[in-house]
Amino acid sequence: MKLYPSTPLSFKQKRRQSGGFTLVEILVAISIIAILLTSIYGIFSTMSSTKDRLDADSEAYHRARVVFDRLGRELRGVYHSQKNAATRFRGGVDSEGTPYLELSTTAVSPLSSEGTGFALVRYTLETDSEAKDGSKIMLRQEEPLLSRQESSNEATAMRLAPGISRFQVRFHVDGGWQDNWDAATSGLPDLVEVALTTVDDGGEETPFLTAFELPDTRILP
Repeated sequence: MKLYPSTPLSFKQKRRQSGGFTLVEILVAISIIAILLTSIYGIFSTMSSTKDRLDADSEAYHRARVVFDRLGRELRGVYHSQKNAATRFRGGVDSEGTPYLELSTTAVSPLSSEGTGFALVRYTLETDSEAKDGSKIMLRQEEPLLSRQESSNEATAMRLAPGISRFQVRFHVDGGWQDNWDAATSGLPDLVEVALTTVDDGGEETPFLTAFELPDTRILP
């Protein structure tokens, strides 16, 4: 026989005894988990996007560096003589609207091994025949300079840098810039400015601009 009446269990005591959760508690827990997962996904998504952007920038800088390094080396070794009609230094936009730069140089590569230490190189920006999206590519031709009149074989264009949407050269002399130049009539300029714009797979463009000073010993008789 009980001396005292039993005390009704409180809500919390009943819940502890039953060992379950209410619907409101489950919904709150799910909401918290969803917020945490969304935050974690956002962090990883941002990191992935940043990595892709850095990779694309690295590729763009690599393409520009390849072009600028080769061009700079050849411009520093430019060779032009008014008495030698085979020597060239000209650039701008040709009659077909193709941007180009053509020069004779002492900075030869194995492609000119048949020559005597002088090469004629030509850079052009043309539509990439191997691409289906109509993108453009930097092409480079090289042939021995002093033996070119003895050979009937046309120089083969080398694929230098794909994904180039813009290539422009300008020439500085007497305090002004010129868009087109021909050393046969104007001699050699003081500076050559080269502008490049690369484009990645996502269509993002990255512009580059630099200028090269021609050496003082560039003018030969």
